[in-house]
Amino acid sequence: MNRPLLDGQPRRRSALTIALGILLALACLFLLANVLLTTFTYAVAVDGTSMENTVRDGDVVYALRSFTARRGDVVIIDVKDDPAFHEGGRKTDTIIKRLIAVEGDGVKCEGGVVYLKRDGGGWEALKEGYTKGRTPDFKEVTVGEGEIFFLGDHRSVSLDSSEVGTRAYSDIIGVVPAWAISVKAITTGWENFRAAVREIFE
Repeated sequence: MNRPLLDGQPRRRSALTIALGILLALACLFLLANVLLTTFTYAVAVDGTSMENTVRDGDVVYALRSFTARRGDVVIIDVKDDPAFHEGGRKTDTIIKRLIAVEGDGVKCEGGVVYLKRDGGGWEALKEGYTKGRTPDFKEVTVGEGEIFFLGDHRSVSLDSSEVGTRAYSDIIGVVPAWAISVKAITTGWENFRAAVREIFE
């Protein structure tokens, strides 16, 4: 003779099924997000204060693998072959900066204001609501063929083109889109979580 199910047993089974379903869905979501992120972007851990307050030391943002870098973009630049970025104990292969001027442009800073002369145009003061600190004055620079001029947003501490000059456009290895900056708190937590998960399974 079959014994009757105890009260609550079907409910416990139902709750367990739901919990397992949620865990499976979260695992699938994690795998899908991981595939999409690694296909189209890569994570960049910010080291230093030269881009405050746009991004801060310890933030993790995503950079696009496929991009066309334009004036005003936040870019990742390969500097592993540039001795200027390895002096004084610095050990970095990449930097995160803001692209200010491109091939054919003129750029200068007077009275803490950066002026840009686009190729074929006149001088205009840049509206830079993203900066911190005062931009050190520098003389007019004409950006050569295939070159870029970049500055850090924290102008008081940044090592950038105002000191080390221009670099090749081909040294840009990623662009950090505006959406990646706007969700940096979420992505920093997400990437820390992913790192923790990888450590568990390694």
